[in-house]
Amino acid sequence: MSRGVIIIALAVALASVGAAAQSLSVVGKWAVSQSRCETESIEFTADGAFKSTLDEAEPREGKYRVGRDRIILLDDAEPDRELALIVLDYTPTRLVAFDETIESDRRLVRCR
Repeated sequence: MSRGVIIIALAVALASVGAAAQSLSVVGKWAVSQSRCETESIEFTADGAFKSTLDEAEPREGKYRVGRDRIILLDDAEPDRELALIVLDYTPTRLVAFDETIESDRRLVRCR
């Protein structure tokens, strides 16, 4: 095997390890601020369910799945439509995502 092929293979392996390490852990309750954790929030459970009151006029609940850069919501009321939260920035206590349903960013903090 040539040296170039080995270097490329190593780079691909390291990139895939890095991608796996960056997977999101969103389990818990998130809100626009700590003071709104009880009124305007989205909660993700370990079993893949979510419940959202971020939009007062349209509460949602259903299942979710997490990709490397997005959270896909499958609303029970609209089972054939996937709603995406495209993650722009993430730390264990802060989540910034583009919400396709409102066509805007959501800046959320993890509720205590």
